[in-house]
Amino acid sequence: MSSREAPGNSPATSQTLDRGLQVLEAVARAGDPLTVAEAAASVGLDRTVAHRLITTLAARGYLQRDSGAYRLGPTCLALASAVTDLRTVARPFLEALRTATGETVHLVVLSGRQVVFIDGIESPRALRVASRAGRLLPAHATSVGKALLAALPPDRFDALYGQAGLASVTARTITDRDALERQLAEIRERGYATNHGESEDGVGSVGVAVRNPAGEPRAALSVALPLDRWTETTEQHAVAALDAAATALGAHL
Repeated sequence: MSSREAPGNSPATSQTLDRGLQVLEAVARAGDPLTVAEAAASVGLDRTVAHRLITTLAARGYLQRDSGAYRLGPTCLALASAVTDLRTVARPFLEALRTATGETVHLVVLSGRQVVFIDGIESPRALRVASRAGRLLPAHATSVGKALLAALPPDRFDALYGQAGLASVTARTITDRDALERQLAEIRERGYATNHGESEDGVGSVGVAVRNPAGEPRAALSVALPLDRWTETTEQHAVAALDAAATALGAHL
């Protein structure tokens, strides 16, 4: 994907920053160190542009030179440590949530217009939703993403989305900003978000934001299950379990 096609590119975002993040993500995905030429080819950038971005990232410690190529640097490791701390704190609450619902559960954080699934525990049932730990998905296509977007102040939401369109993941994904905003208003009123096949066919989920004691959204929790098993009763049971887990976790953040 080139920088011109990046889902984060909207009139309200920085193209240079977006390109730099694409380079950083390319290095992270590669596993082995990448040369400037390899990084440029990976994200569809001119080599001169890629070199300038990599030099800046290296100066800030996000990348580190290794025998003529670049790997993730100490700044990335420090940021990863912060996420690991959240994962460690949240793990007991995630385990309790899985026990209470019997379904697959996830811990997620918002990253721009995407959500990062930083932990997950699968249901013990034979027919279950697989863990998405380590994956990134468009926030508007997931229950946890919509729960977090609904918790953002209006100016932060506008800064993320501007007037840009929304990427489609499945035939059920919302691709209209006005429709998304209407859903977010409903989520704020009822206190939780749902997803019916919007990120993966046949998969549904319920998500709630996790707020710290100051009321700021820090993460989100979800319960995911096959749509064939979804009923009004299972939804309400999931909501009750999520509310309890999110409140307890939030008090520890």
